[in-house]
Amino acid sequence: MSHQLNRIHAHTLKKGIEYSKTLIEELLRIPDIPYAHKLFNQSPYPTVFLYNKLIKAYSSQNQPRQCLSLYSQMLLKDCQPNELTFTFLFPACASFYSLLHGKLIHTHFIKSGFDFDVYALTALVDMYAKLGALIWARQVFDEMTVRNIPTWNALIAGYSRSGDMEGALKLFKMMPSRSVVSWTTMISGYSQNGMYTKALQMFLKMEKDKEVRPNEVTITSVFSACAKLGALEVGERIESYGRENGLMKNLYVSNALLEMYARCGKIDAARHVFNEIGKRRNLCSWNSMMMGLAVHGRSNEALQLYDQMLVTMVFLSESLFQLEPWNTGNYVILCNIYASAQRWDGVAKLRKLMRGGQITKAAGYSVIEGEGEIHKFIVEDTSHPRHSEIYALLNEILTKMKLQITEDDFEAKLEELLLMEEM
Repeated sequence: MSHQLNRIHAHTLKKGIEYSKTLIEELLRIPDIPYAHKLFNQSPYPTVFLYNKLIKAYSSQNQPRQCLSLYSQMLLKDCQPNELTFTFLFPACASFYSLLHGKLIHTHFIKSGFDFDVYALTALVDMYAKLGALIWARQVFDEMTVRNIPTWNALIAGYSRSGDMEGALKLFKMMPSRSVVSWTTMISGYSQNGMYTKALQMFLKMEKDKEVRPNEVTITSVFSACAKLGALEVGERIESYGRENGLMKNLYVSNALLEMYARCGKIDAARHVFNEIGKRRNLCSWNSMMMGLAVHGRSNEALQLYDQMLVTMVFLSESLFQLEPWNTGNYVILCNIYASAQRWDGVAKLRKLMRGGQITKAAGYSVIEGEGEIHKFIVEDTSHPRHSEIYALLNEILTKMKLQITEDDFEAKLEELLLMEEM
């Protein structure tokens, strides 16, 4: 796709066209967003349509900082946003976990005169709900003259996340009509808040609604509730439904079913699901199977499975290592797996590569704030301008700490040391 875009771009330049509808449409259909952004920057007069495309692409890739940066650039270039711009910006603020940015964009939204658009307002309700600002979410919701089902779902999900299932249920009952997402949000909310019986009761009510059919998320939550309650009969019935409707292809569904059987002691059924998952297995799949074996008296099989998991993970990590040799995270993961598998030759080989200077593990910083300044440190750091004073003080503190004799006089000794520091 990138090659095709290169050809399209070359063609438009050859014809003297700065950008065309074809280029704009194809620009963000590719996964290579940095290249798309590069093409975008070559447009002398980017339109709101093009800005929206790029903001939407970054938002879908969970890169909120880029979304907000583009919006700032958009305003600086005097390109006026439309209602779609805010529909993409509000989710970005939620991903950024920034209530401050969210309120700022909300203010711009009102000033731009788009506070009539139900889709943008729904995104706003969802943003506040995800940020835990339920008072703001409810205020926007209550002021809306027109609401759609996603609007209700967004607020219900917010109440569920906060643990207020009573508030979520009140809203759910007030809904003029409900979608599968509405039902699933309630079922998931009950399950995630440890109210497993109510989750199953809600699912049984959902089955009576002929307008909706459970989806992957629904049955994943139901399997989870069945696992906690030991409700195998319901779980097995849902499994039949899932298989008939092709939902078992979803890894989350399969893992939830595997966990249910493993917890309930149906090890052979769990093993069958585990084998069905095959190469799609993730750490959750392995852990659920090993837990089921270990808890139900089959520890030797659990240990054998653990060894099998290590071999599989080494293979996968080595493959990833070859695909992304520049990614330091892959080296660290593979090194840890080698160590767990007691393959010390592999550990030594990787450490030799890292010591060679080709790969460097990013150091973890400790950060403190003092008198308005941010100070960063790593282990045995000497880069700070006052590192000599810092180490001298640390040595003094360590010396004084050695004066402690018993735990009983620890607090008294600590108070004494603090007084000495103030003198």
